[in-house]
Amino acid sequence: MRIINGALGLLFFGLGALGAVLPVLPTTPFLLLASFFFLRSSKRLDDWFHGTRLYKRYLANFMENRVMTLRTKFLCMAPGVGIMSVLAVVLPQWWAKALLVALVIFELWYFAFRIKTISVDEARRRGEMRLAEAAPADELVPAGAGE
Repeated sequence: MRIINGALGLLFFGLGALGAVLPVLPTTPFLLLASFFFLRSSKRLDDWFHGTRLYKRYLANFMENRVMTLRTKFLCMAPGVGIMSVLAVVLPQWWAKALLVALVIFELWYFAFRIKTISVDEARRRGEMRLAEAAPADELVPAGAGE
């Protein structure tokens, strides 16, 4: 099972990396899934993931402080709200419709009131500070200085 979790983590990490480059593909939901699967696969993969630039730039603010930009919130909410709304219209059972509507309302409430919204500039500033703190010492030493 650990191998499957690791493979799924790598798959979602790859999709998140593509999302960082392609504007039509979301980044954060895929990185959240990658984090979920890496945590269940191995400590080594999880530590590696937390050390990547993608994690530090796109996910660390949420994981450490429960904050997101408005765009990130929208990109996380849109797939769930969209799919559940379509299903609520299509399904014939009234109880299933009621459950889906309740789930949509809960998701909207959670993202609106339980996750603080920060500006893009603030998120970028926090991400760059995190990257600067984690810069390896060998990047700061000129090549050939230690020989």
